[in-house]
Amino acid sequence: MALSPQFKVVFPTADEIRASLDGYASGGSIHTKIQSKQQETQLNYLRPIFHHWMADDESRTADDFRDAGRDKAAPHIKTYIRTNKNDTIDWALVTSANLSKQAWGEAAKPTGQFRIASWEIGVLVWPSLFKDDAIMKGCFKADTPGSREAQGQLGEAGAVVGFRMPYSLPLRRYSREETPWVATMSHEKEDRLGQCWLV
Repeated sequence: MALSPQFKVVFPTADEIRASLDGYASGGSIHTKIQSKQQETQLNYLRPIFHHWMADDESRTADDFRDAGRDKAAPHIKTYIRTNKNDTIDWALVTSANLSKQAWGEAAKPTGQFRIASWEIGVLVWPSLFKDDAIMKGCFKADTPGSREAQGQLGEAGAVVGFRMPYSLPLRRYSREETPWVATMSHEKEDRLGQCWLV
């Protein structure tokens, strides 16, 4: 019996934007909305799969913690990664494409015509792109797999290909009270630079 895929969305909270290198200014191009009843319903649907961009102190002390070194750099990157039970990567896509109809398109007519509203660019990589029997592992603060990432894997594969991870692992799920960063909402609490975000 096949298992259902487990989706995880990594998206910063207001606290994470506030603590980022450029504070609130770095959140101006990071978009989500919760201003209508429909958007609130969508948030409630997505909340169980939302995960933090930043690692917390408790995560950092875990034995399996892997630090990407990007916690303070607010994410505007869109990275889609398919992992498997062996903790290897099946494929990874780094792209400008948001999770939106404008970026990915929608069926415009019953004839099957597809409408895509914006131009996007991206790079898709997978292990056999490099070598037929290769595997791909996430790399942390490095461009090539270290001994921890490649541990025990070379015996099974002809090569270990590294993929530089944009966020630390393991991921940390949002609590029930937490919401994603919303650039169209005011945030009166000062950021690390002493600024407020008023809209």
